[in-house]
Amino acid sequence: MNQLSLTTPRLLLRPVEKDDQQKVFEGFSHPKVTKFFDITYATFEDTVVQIEWYKKNRETGLGYAWVVSNIEHPFMGVFSIYRIDNTNKRCELGYWLFPEYWGKGYAAESINAILQFVENDLKLHRIAAEVEPENTDSITLLDRLGFEREAFLRDYEYRNGKYNNLEIWAKLFPDN
Repeated sequence: MNQLSLTTPRLLLRPVEKDDQQKVFEGFSHPKVTKFFDITYATFEDTVVQIEWYKKNRETGLGYAWVVSNIEHPFMGVFSIYRIDNTNKRCELGYWLFPEYWGKGYAAESINAILQFVENDLKLHRIAAEVEPENTDSITLLDRLGFEREAFLRDYEYRNGKYNNLEIWAKLFPDN
């Protein structure tokens, strides 16, 4: 399962590879993309940590990261599941797209493919995402895809010189 790709009617979600480091750097250093991130990278060289994290997760079965692409756009962003816990049958979801691909349905289509994989292939019971309350686009997307808000965590992370709140959004797969 190391080289697992997912497909939708419009998209190919393929594993992140070392050759994607430049685009991953561009994403993790883009101010609009990283507005709500707790991780950013100042240099291309720094981004190797992220590429290695994706690789290690895939090799150990603790996560999968996919480049979202189609024929016209070979790299739109990265969607991933991580912290896969087979004992408790759960994982976490993370994602980003470059701004030029926002509002076109690519995020919903990608997450739906991942949800099918999590439910049908991994047989997990729960998938969760951490979202800042100000990230209303992400909250709207998760809500539309059947996620429910479970928690509001006050001053949960410290970033850019201040404490930030987070919400936990999760979706359950009752048959797993």
